[in-house]
Amino acid sequence: MNSKLLSFFFLTTLLGFSQTDIQQLHSTSGSQFTIMSGTVDQTASGANASWDFTSLTPTSEVLTDVYTDNGATSSIETFEGTTLQNSINLATDAEVLSFTGIFSQDINGTYTDTGIIGTFPLSFNYTNTDGLEGTFTSDTTDGNILNTSTINVNVDAWGNLKVGTFDGEVTRLVIIQNLDLNVSTLNFPGILSTYYYYDANSNDIVFRFTRLQVTPPIGAPVDDIILESLSTYTLSNNENSIADAQLSIATNPVANVLKFKADSSLKLETVSVFDITGRAVLRKDNVDRNLDVTSLTSGIYMAIIATNKGVVSKRFVKQ
Repeated sequence: MNSKLLSFFFLTTLLGFSQTDIQQLHSTSGSQFTIMSGTVDQTASGANASWDFTSLTPTSEVLTDVYTDNGATSSIETFEGTTLQNSINLATDAEVLSFTGIFSQDINGTYTDTGIIGTFPLSFNYTNTDGLEGTFTSDTTDGNILNTSTINVNVDAWGNLKVGTFDGEVTRLVIIQNLDLNVSTLNFPGILSTYYYYDANSNDIVFRFTRLQVTPPIGAPVDDIILESLSTYTLSNNENSIADAQLSIATNPVANVLKFKADSSLKLETVSVFDITGRAVLRKDNVDRNLDVTSLTSGIYMAIIATNKGVVSKRFVKQ
């Protein structure tokens, strides 16, 4: 494995602002993202860059990130309701984080030669290139990821981002996986590009861009783009905001049933429950104001409730 890590720590102060290190790859477990429609211009890079994505339009699709930490291994899974949409499998060795596998847009890849991301926190101008090798499966075929494949990691920019109602300082991480794919005797390229924009104040991922490009020798080429904006911002306008009076927990602490007091105009589409470590412990779609939590042990939990008017979080205590 090519494990050369090139790490540049560059502290910049300009007009009173400075870049903020990226503390972790994953978002906070339970973070919910709204899929956006439109196009974005991401060509701006370097120090004090500026991006304006306010022309994007939110759709009705909401995705939830679930981060699971098992020590030496971890995973980032993204669900729409209870359906897994994307996942990243990770390994940590001597504090160095690496990709061990991906599931993205119906392509499932397993890396026998893992791709190094780096040691967090990552600072502006950090860059790394590593080799990849493994296998993949898809809806139509399976094959190999050749050892000429590479992963390129770069904290290439910091500056101001506008998206939805968010307007603030961010640091950008770009991960490009250049995959040389093989099926039988046929070789063809694939590129998986992900741009992460991290809030400089909270380190939340406020915007995420994922693009999968595959050019098979037989069949139509694939060029799929997913734009995701953190729902806390995209759903916080006057039309979609949810007041405590519209949605609350009826009794807290809770014995066996979590009861929601909700305005008649609200539809509870999905409730995801996380423990204090951020682990997803319960999930249910189309909740009718009551959620059975008998299976939960005593403790403090966070319920993330997706409704037809936005997303809200409620903390509760299970007796």
